[in-house]
Amino acid sequence: MVPEPGSVLLDSSLTGSARLFARPRDVVTLWPGEPDVEAAFRRLQAAHHEGLWLAGFAAYELGYLLEPRLAPLLPAKAAAMAGPLLSFGLYDSPAPAAEAQALLARCDAGAGRATLERVVPALGPAAYGERFRQVADWILAGDVYQANLTFPLAIETRADPLALYGALRRAQPVRHGALVALAGPLLLSASPELFFRADAEGWIETRPMKGTAERPAAIRGDAAAERAARAALAADPKNRAENLMIVDLLRNDIGRTAEIGSVSVPSLFEVETYETLYQMVSTVRGRLKAGGSLLERFRALFPCGSVTGAPKIRAMEIIAELEESPREAYCGAIGCIAPGGAMAFSVAIRTLRLGAVDGAGEVGGGGLRRGLLSVGSGLVADSGAAEEYAECLLKARFLTDLLRSASAATAAPCPAFG
Repeated sequence: MVPEPGSVLLDSSLTGSARLFARPRDVVTLWPGEPDVEAAFRRLQAAHHEGLWLAGFAAYELGYLLEPRLAPLLPAKAAAMAGPLLSFGLYDSPAPAAEAQALLARCDAGAGRATLERVVPALGPAAYGERFRQVADWILAGDVYQANLTFPLAIETRADPLALYGALRRAQPVRHGALVALAGPLLLSASPELFFRADAEGWIETRPMKGTAERPAAIRGDAAAERAARAALAADPKNRAENLMIVDLLRNDIGRTAEIGSVSVPSLFEVETYETLYQMVSTVRGRLKAGGSLLERFRALFPCGSVTGAPKIRAMEIIAELEESPREAYCGAIGCIAPGGAMAFSVAIRTLRLGAVDGAGEVGGGGLRRGLLSVGSGLVADSGAAEEYAECLLKARFLTDLLRSASAATAAPCPAFG
């Protein structure tokens, strides 16, 4: 089974809440070969003024068109993109809650049978180390303070996409899950990170997630040991520095679209617990200037600084040079915009891009689906290549634990990525 075309499910497996958008009036899609970003946002703005709901995603590479200095970077990435720069459905309203829960029930019903045939990182430790050293040189030269270096893992599965999404929900419950069937590959997202949310009164909040530590299976359920592990991450100088750099960046980004003097940092260096890891999270808040357009908001904020580095524009130039394949929906944003102006978007990390069936046609009848899951980490002056590579693979554990056998995983480069 696949999701109904034109549908967007936004789902918190931690709280049980879900919102489904289905049967759109229209879909606004911007492809890399037609980069008229202003025209696409005019259509979205008009639908918003008409009182429609907007739900969908923006790819990381959309950020190139939101900053004139970065626009020349798009052509080199566009040819390899399988999906669009953005795709949003226009809906009269969310589907009834019962319909959303019925879809989740279908996902959960097959979750126990969903497995992966193969997971292959595009970079092994040696190739990653070469790119790491280049970033380290740029940091030492003062070009950037931090750069987020990522790479994809190629996956193969015969699992039903709905069952696979159910398995991901079970493996790593998060607040910002999503299942998106718009233009391009299916998106199955288990993101723990909020990009931003804004209420109808104009208050905006973002929660950058930087700083990661493993949650060992041996201590899960041991309250004292878990407290000690969280405290160790919260006190770690390297992770605090990494988090604080992005907090400062996002204070600046929100400040570009917020009222003067309204930006604050209500919390710093909180540690959240997930199935396989701990994550350090901070909160930045402000009040939006009245009358700003959707395009103006995205120009100020997108992409999220937690997946670029700091300073943002130079970090994005370095990323474009070092990462061979486009990120696409990964490191972009998934979410919805309500008629009254409230909106919420996740950072599309822990997000699987799942392609069409190869071979026999129907999944379950021998058909094989191929997909990509990308992972990354923020590199700073005192980062180590081996530790950062291990952190990247740790972030993929929620997916790689679905392998039929541990021996199926390999660190050898994947031919699909050259």
